[in-house]
Formats: sequence, structure tokens, C-alpha cells
Amino acid sequence: MAGKSNGTDVGHMAEWVRAPPPTGPWLHRVGKAIYNPDEKSFLGRTPKRWGIVITFYLVFYAVLALMFATCMGGLLLSLNKDRPTYTLDQSLIGSNPGVTARPLSVTGEIKIDHSDANSTNEYVDQLNEFFAPYVTDPLYGHGECVPADNFGYPDTPCLLLKLNRIIDWEPHYYNDAASLPEDFPTELVDHIKNLTTPAERSRVWAWCWDENQRVELEYPWGRALPAFQTYKAGATHRNPIVAVRLKQVSNSTVIRCRLLAKNIIYNKSLKEPSGYARVIINVVSGTPSNGETIE
Repeated sequence: MAGKSNGTDVGHMAEWVRAPPPTGPWLHRVGKAIYNPDEKSFLGRTPKRWGIVITFYLVFYAVLALMFATCMGGLLLSLNKDRPTYTLDQSLIGSNPGVTARPLSVTGEIKIDHSDANSTNEYVDQLNEFFAPYVTDPLYGHGECVPADNFGYPDTPCLLLKLNRIIDWEPHYYNDAASLPEDFPTELVDHIKNLTTPAERSRVWAWCWDENQRVELEYPWGRALPAFQTYKAGATHRNPIVAVRLKQVSNSTVIRCRLLAKNIIYNKSLKEPSGYARVIINVVSGTPSNGETIE
């Protein structure tokens, strides 16, 4: 009985044991590796074995696809199409909106060459595109810092400031003239105190300064963003903007701009900046339109 059992096992094993590699010329061995007429195998497998392998992988990947589709379907069903699941402090973005200045520059600085009439064309084109949705809005543009005057470039360039959009964020205004922060500039404090109603003082204020104290700045549209609308998911209203103009730029300088509200956190660190935009303006040699020579 033992001998008969061993013979059967050996027979079954023989079906699965690979034969020694074929001998003979190199091309003959390669041909047999591709198709072996003795075993009727292709690439080392018989049709039966190929059928088992193909069936296994078809079932395996079908199950994976079904699991993936189930997970994605469950995820999509859990999402709200009209708003993100997490907002403000619960989101990765947080509740402190960034301050952005236009125009933007790939090199990190705005280069003005008074000897080259086309040196600022890219900035004017960028501002024209950015300002296009605001052209018909009476809140924006009062003859200055608009397409008609090339946004002041190159002699008195303008910067357009805005807050980055955060869903459900609402500003907490500095609208109590008696308790404004001590670091507010005197001219802004005086401006706020001269306003007569809380509605006029309930604004997001703009404050820019030249870090090198060379250039005088002015706000041709006023010192604040227009009436603020809370950002809602799916809302179509535009980000409010405010303009600041540099009067007669004749030297390279660095402009820092803040938009002021109690819940816009200002961190002046260059590694983790927040609450401000910093713009480097590099003026190269040339002669402004007024004839003043730049050294």
C-alpha cells in the first residue's frame, strides 16, 4: 500500500516539476523558451496554467476596482457640493486670510527701467486683466490707478491690495476710534476718528509704508476696502480691493502693506509671514518722464 501511494505522489509531482533547461544551440534554446512543442507551453506555461493565472488576476483586479469604487462612492456621498466640510479654524487653511498685492512678479520684484518704454508692460497687462471685472463697478477707480492711466506705470506705479478668500470669514473691525491699537499710524488714526458713524468706521483699513522711507504713498480710492461681503461657498461676488500709489519712484525700495482688522493676524517674520504683502520695486538707471535723472 505504501509503495502504491508513493508511486501516485511521484506521478503528481512529475506534472509540476520543471524539466532541465534544454540543451543545444543558442537560437534553439531561445525558441524553446518561447514555445516548447514537447510540452505545448508558451513562455514556460501551458494553456491551462495561463488560464489559471489570467483568471486569478482578472478576479483580483475586479475586486480591487470594486473596493475602490465603493470607497470613492462613500466619500463623495459624504461631501457637501456647496461648501467644504471644514472651514476656518477646522480647516488646513485656517482663519487668517493672506494679503496679496498685484501685480505679481516671477522674480519677486517689480523692475522699472525708465530708459525702456516697454519695461513695465507686463505689469500693466497683468493689472488690466486683474481689474477687468471691476471696471464697471462705481466703487473702484476714481481717475487714478485705472487702465486709462496705465495704473501709474512707470513713474507713479500703483499696487492693488486684496484679502485672499476664506469661506465664512468675516472681519472684526477696528471701529472704536477711542481704542485703536497704538501701532496704527497717526494719519490713519486721525482719519478714523474724523468719521462720524459706526458704519463708516466698520471697514478693513489699508496701511502701506516704504521700509526705506524714500517714497511717499497715497490712497487714491480711499484708505479701506469697500463694504465687505462674507465669502460664501458658490458666491460670485469679487474680492474687494484697494489701491495704493507710490508718488514719483526714483529709487529702488521695498513696500510693505497691511490690511487691518482685529482677526487679520500680523506676523512680520519673513519665514512665516501673515497679514501683509511685501513688494520689492527695483528702479534701474534711466530718466523718468519728468526729466529727473536717476542715480
